[in-house]
Formats: sequence, C-alpha cells, structure tokens
Amino acid sequence: MVFLFVIIAIILIIIIFSLSKINIEIKNFKFQSITEKHINKDYEIIIKLIIFKIIPILKINITKTKLEKLKLKEKIKNFDLKVIHDNQQFDKELLSTIKELDINIKRINLYIDLGTENASLTAIIIPIISTIIEIIINRKIEKFENQIFVIKPIYINQNLINIYISGIFEIKMSQIINSIYNLNKEKKEIMADRKGYNYSCE
Repeated sequence: MVFLFVIIAIILIIIIFSLSKINIEIKNFKFQSITEKHINKDYEIIIKLIIFKIIPILKINITKTKLEKLKLKEKIKNFDLKVIHDNQQFDKELLSTIKELDINIKRINLYIDLGTENASLTAIIIPIISTIIEIIINRKIEKFENQIFVIKPIYINQNLINIYISGIFEIKMSQIINSIYNLNKEKKEIMADRKGYNYSCE
C-alpha cells in the first residue's frame, strides 16, 4: 500500500512538473561599458516556478546586494581553468542545449546604445545588429503590443555599449528536464569514450 502511494505521488509530481514553467522577470537592469561600475545597483531578477499556468509555488529574488554576499567574484577568480579546458566537449554540448531551449518572451523593453571608434563602422554595424536582434525577438515573442526595442548609434569616436532591459521570459519545465536528461546522457557518453581511449592507450 505504501509502495503504491509512493508510485502515485511520484507520477503526480512528474505530471505537475511537466505542466509547470519557469517565469523570469528582469527589472531595471542596466549595463554601461564606460562607467567604473558597469552594472547598476537597483536591478532585480525574479524567478518563479509556476504550475497550471497561474499558480506560483516557488519564488527567488536576485539582487546585486544578494549576489555580492555570495562573493561570486572571488569564486570565479579561484575557479580552476583546467576544468574548463578538460571539459571543452561537454561545454559545447551545454551551449548547444541552451540554444535549443524554447524561451518565450512575454514582455520586453530593450534599449541599446552602441558606438565604435570609427563612425563609418558604427553606421554599418547598427542596422546589422538591429536586424539580427529583431529576428530573434520576433521568433520568441508572444504578443507584439506594447513591446519596445531600440538600438541607437552613438558617434563619439569611442567604443561603448549601454544596455537597458526589463522584461518577462518563460520556459516550460518539461524542456528543462529533457535538456538536463540529454546533457547528462551526453556527459556519460563523453566519460565512457575517455575511459575507452585511456584503456586503449594503456
């Protein structure tokens, strides 16, 4: 009886997670390349786990103050670069998996100021970058009403980029679970190939 209850509970959890989604809301995020502190202090990132499209069951707030308390900069500095070098194949699989995720844009306000040391180059790359970003956004956006996307050239003979973004983005939990499964499978295959290679070398 207990075993049956456990099986039913696991099935229900799987169903709930398959019908849930991750909601990511970015508020007032600014990046300025030419200022001493590139990122503003008052941004906020809210991550929610939502089931049945409307019911939030988990909420995480990320702010600059909270990230500074985690001392991420020190952890990144102390990170062993050899780990990245030894896992280049796995890193490629990770990037490929991230690209395949179907992220829906619920709302976006995006402003970009871009300039280079060469005014002619700035005039050329602005429409190219603008077109690329517009294509990406148009493929992922749900409704086009009240969405803002502006990219503006800055002619001051200096390399700079300023970005302001606010928006809401969603991804289905089933996709994340499937991606984690595929990534774990790829990792096991890579490890198996390495063991086979080492064995043959011996």
